[in-house]
Amino acid sequence: MSNRFLRNYRLQIGKKGDTKGVSIVQPIRMSFDIEKTTESKPNESTIKIYNLSPATRALIEKPDMRCVLYAGYEEEGEPLLLCSGDIAYAYSYLDAADWITELAVLDGLIEIRDTAVSLGYAGGVNSTQILNAIAGAMGLILVAPNSLSERKWANGFSFYGAARTALDKVVAGTGLEWSVQNGELQIVNHADVTKRQAVVLSAESGLISYPERTREAAKSKKADKEEVKGAKKRNLTLDNQARDGWNVRSFLLPQVNPADKVKLESKTVTGWFRAEKVHHYGDSFSGDWITELHLIDLETKQNSNDSRKHRKKRVK
Repeated sequence: MSNRFLRNYRLQIGKKGDTKGVSIVQPIRMSFDIEKTTESKPNESTIKIYNLSPATRALIEKPDMRCVLYAGYEEEGEPLLLCSGDIAYAYSYLDAADWITELAVLDGLIEIRDTAVSLGYAGGVNSTQILNAIAGAMGLILVAPNSLSERKWANGFSFYGAARTALDKVVAGTGLEWSVQNGELQIVNHADVTKRQAVVLSAESGLISYPERTREAAKSKKADKEEVKGAKKRNLTLDNQARDGWNVRSFLLPQVNPADKVKLESKTVTGWFRAEKVHHYGDSFSGDWITELHLIDLETKQNSNDSRKHRKKRVK
């Protein structure tokens, strides 16, 4: 596949809102190692750039810089967004004959770490209103499916403190989860999928070898009072059950992000899944560009939901 596809990338680095910045493209050597999950902590990426000029290295190593990486194959058109975020640190070092500039990139670092909110609402406010206010304070676009679960606070809602803590408080009893993906605040129903177009993964579209079956042990998680109260009220189960899934490898799939819907078509398994973890890695000078996915069975989730609905209906 690497012989048939010419790889292409574009790396942009600069201050937030700055249109001048630095643009790095082929034939400059660049390697990337990008890990994304559905967790609320910032996604981490490592990007290495080879043999930049001293002036460019000095510019990139300035504080408060951000970067956006696009990558893909020329045969498929323009490179797609692969990752973005704040550069936590950047430094250059000499390795044999090469000057390597290494970037540690955290998606949403500044917004998650530094944003504080002051919220005060009268009775009847719902979770969607509050989430939109928090996203606005963080300076992030909120992306969510149309069928997002919602909760109302009959006695009003007030909060002052870190935006990340406010998000935790709102989603805890609403059956939601939040994360920052490519500079956007992503909200989805717990263990559900985004509204982005599903990806079909098969041998024809890049699947490598055979999927590997996985089994996650049940989590022993101490839930806070808000989470327990909200879960009971909305007939939800907390995330403490074992989950079945698959680990798969593919040639680069920049369009796949955590919580996206993936249809897996292989000789050993066919079905619909949720991307729980996404790992992209590659080097513009050698080897293939690879995406590794940890997929969770959507059928298991659906069966669990159906079971809860049946129990609730029977109690009535």
